[in-house]
Amino acid sequence: MKSVELRRVDEEYRLHLQAFLNFKAKAKKKAGKDKLRPVYANFKKFFDYEKEVNRVLGKNKTDSRFVGIGKLLKKQ
Repeated sequence: MKSVELRRVDEEYRLHLQAFLNFKAKAKKKAGKDKLRPVYANFKKFFDYEKEVNRVLGKNKTDSRFVGIGKLLKKQ
């Protein structure tokens, strides 16, 4: 089952890469008066491949938004 999920992540990667290349050519947002800048500066901000692979493999169990609170409470 893991290999099927990893294959799916690879397919999503290719789809996101194609979308990023299309989007990169056009997407801009305002950066002050009369200036535009790209919405995503690099592909990793658009799709983090390593994060998705680790999620599938179960390596990152601490992706919760409350991780910082747990670390703070452990220090006290």
